[in-house]
Amino acid sequence: MHWWLQNDLRMIQNNLRDIDAGMDVEKWFEQIRLSHCNCVMVGAGGITSFFPSELSCQTVSPYLAGDTLGKIVDICHKNGVRVIARFDFSKTHERLLAEHPEWYYVSESGRHLHYNDTAVTCVCGDYQQRISIEILREALRKYPVDGVFFNMFGFQTKDYSNVEHGICNCAACRAAYREFSGRDLPRGDSWKGDETYAAFKEKTVHALLTRIRQAVKDINPEVAVCTYHHNVDIIREESNSAVDRPLPFFLYSASENCGTAAFSWAGEKTMLNCAINAVDIFYRFQGVSPELTKIRLYQNMAAGSQLDFCIIGDFADYPDRAGVAAMREVFAFHARNAALYGRLSSCARVLLYRPGKADKEYLGWYNLLKEAHVPFDSLDHFAAELHPEKVRNHDVLIIPDPQRVPDALLHAAQNHGLRILFSALTASETRAETLLQARFVRTETDTRAAYLSTRDKALFPSFPDRDWVILDREFGVFACENGALPLVHAARFGPPERCYGHRIGPENALLTSQDGRFMALTFRVGRLYRDYGYADHRDLALDALRCLAPSAFSLLTTDAPSCAEIFLNTLPDGRTLLQILNLSGFNGVTFAPCIPLHGVHVTLPGNYASALPVDGAPAPELAVQSGSTTLTLPPLGRYQAFILA
Repeated sequence: MHWWLQNDLRMIQNNLRDIDAGMDVEKWFEQIRLSHCNCVMVGAGGITSFFPSELSCQTVSPYLAGDTLGKIVDICHKNGVRVIARFDFSKTHERLLAEHPEWYYVSESGRHLHYNDTAVTCVCGDYQQRISIEILREALRKYPVDGVFFNMFGFQTKDYSNVEHGICNCAACRAAYREFSGRDLPRGDSWKGDETYAAFKEKTVHALLTRIRQAVKDINPEVAVCTYHHNVDIIREESNSAVDRPLPFFLYSASENCGTAAFSWAGEKTMLNCAINAVDIFYRFQGVSPELTKIRLYQNMAAGSQLDFCIIGDFADYPDRAGVAAMREVFAFHARNAALYGRLSSCARVLLYRPGKADKEYLGWYNLLKEAHVPFDSLDHFAAELHPEKVRNHDVLIIPDPQRVPDALLHAAQNHGLRILFSALTASETRAETLLQARFVRTETDTRAAYLSTRDKALFPSFPDRDWVILDREFGVFACENGALPLVHAARFGPPERCYGHRIGPENALLTSQDGRFMALTFRVGRLYRDYGYADHRDLALDALRCLAPSAFSLLTTDAPSCAEIFLNTLPDGRTLLQILNLSGFNGVTFAPCIPLHGVHVTLPGNYASALPVDGAPAPELAVQSGSTTLTLPPLGRYQAFILA
């Protein structure tokens, strides 16, 4: 087994600055040792070389005294700590631009992109296509690093100030795109919705990464390749914050990144999801709340991944000791109990297709399933294309984006007898229409002040005292024999004296096939919940899921509040691992210490004789009856786990 498939890392990334090339490596390593860290990521080359490179295309740090990278590799390996070397080929020192302008990004208006004293390179240019491999070969032949990581790998259109500059129009990009598509590059902002250009970017990045990966493996097959792409050994993602990012805050970022990778690529790749300590790229020297850092790291671990934490520069002058202390608390827990984690198997019967990690319909479904304590797996789009057989062992497939779902995944779901729930079916989609025996009529876009009627209380038991639920955004109108959740057409909403005249129409928001195996919601229920947070949209989605596949709710029942994130997995020896992460203390914007949860009950199918708490916590009480076991849990702090046998 390759070392990275052990899935047991506790990694710290010191994002080295030029001045850190002169740091005291022995003092730095003492902080690594105190952190229970078994892997580090440090700067190697690209923008700045942290070793005495002999290549003219490398810019050696002017602060380098000796060989910083060599010292780091030596002291880490002597102490059993792995080293991943970080490279950034997205930019070079601007001195190289005059000599090789063909390496660099060119805007639609013909300008190169500078930032401070660097210039942005292009994926299609010779620097990334060829010179990057020369730089890698030099470093890998000099130093026995365990892995390589590429920062900002791919097509870049924004600078560090988050200013959008548009796509690259260099000669290499123009030629490559014409060869790929037979036409010129998109103009202006039209590239943002251009599926052909998106496919071009994916193909180009994938091909380059394949060549780079092969070059690395030719030198040493045990060097892991890592970046923000699926064509690697270790997939890198981040749980980060930004001061300008619109609310609502997505609390499950680390769970989503790690859980999706753990299920989608099990046995092939692992994930390093970095808990970014910095508040924002603008504010690298202040960390987020230590409570948020703990949540992110516990989510990494609980979702089947490993630990990853990042700060800027050396520990010696880093001003946020609170973030480092929070990291060390979780790292220490993992170090004591590492044998339990990283080899978890899912118990879930629900499969959620991920069309894209930023898709709001998908994120809304992720939120509502987590809050309802419905165990589920998330399958990445690229994994769905390559491994559609991962649908097996599930009862129901939820598809938040019917337009993008791969044919192979739909066919596999039908062949394995899964029920399928389409969400956001707001426009014509031939495959869904065929399964539902439905015919697309039109898309309603003016739905402001319209509602959905939950008058069928047998179908919508979550609404005993509420008959209308707001509708907003697109609504798909279909002709289908089996429909429910009728549309309440908009009427006047002001002044109050004129607020009447609503009409319940024949249009339905919930469609079901005649055999009951397929269902669709013809509005953006996930996005509405993600954006507005009304429990009504969550409950509509859950009632539909319960009607289609009652077994989705049979794996676990609990009276835990929605702020308790629950994970249920099988260990390699067949025992069951129940994990509870207490997310209380979060009020939508800020994070405070959690409020202990008391008297929580969890009922699982099967007869369990024991529940062993992990790391010496109090044991729960067990009550076994009628083929199920109910656990009365002790007071729950931030995180607790129990091994059931």
